[in-house]
Amino acid sequence: MGLLDLPAPLFGWIDGQLSHILPSFLVVLIWASVASIASMELYRLLSPQARIAELRVALKGAQERLGEFDGPFEEAGGLIRNMLGLALKRVFLVLPSTLIASLPLLTLILWLDSSYARTMPPEGQSVTVRASGNYGGEWVEDRPAPRAIVKDANGTTIADVPVKAPVPVVHKKQWWNYIIGNPIGYLADEAPVDEIEIDLPKREIVTAGPSWARGWEIIFFPALILMSFAAKSIRRIE
Repeated sequence: MGLLDLPAPLFGWIDGQLSHILPSFLVVLIWASVASIASMELYRLLSPQARIAELRVALKGAQERLGEFDGPFEEAGGLIRNMLGLALKRVFLVLPSTLIASLPLLTLILWLDSSYARTMPPEGQSVTVRASGNYGGEWVEDRPAPRAIVKDANGTTIADVPVKAPVPVVHKKQWWNYIIGNPIGYLADEAPVDEIEIDLPKREIVTAGPSWARGWEIIFFPALILMSFAAKSIRRIE
């Protein structure tokens, strides 16, 4: 488990409770609504709202003065520098709180992608397993979890991965896995293969429309943007 995966058990528990009573598309919609409101409120609490408002007014005034200036371009340098300076001050003022407020949202998006992007195949359905190098892959149904097995040309098993979650890729552990982990683990460092791809079926949240528009993203991100703008407007967040 990586650093950004620490909230995953809590997300999973909440999602399980909601999924008992609501269809998947409504659950994803709820996640988007909660994420947008929580992120905007966290940003509001962490950011110097009064100072940001002052800079917004000052920047608007600088833009108006530059727009009304009708002298030669060479004499507009001071107005341009003032406007750009105010704009950069505003960016640097909101950047720290924006980055911090985005971290909970990032953890949720990572969890949603590992939980909603793919699904485990029904029993009896064949699944393609591919491995790097000249090796053959095989999907084996088993309990408590199916396994992705990779064998060499002699039929010797060189990798045996229990697929405990619908994750389509397993590889050797990299440095960034300390930040973002793989729910089904990693290949051994001494394994002759670096990566295994598992062709798990895509999970469809929407039942109509083209196949590329049936995943969780088509609901989550538009709802997230709309709810964020709504929260910003209602709470008058700078």
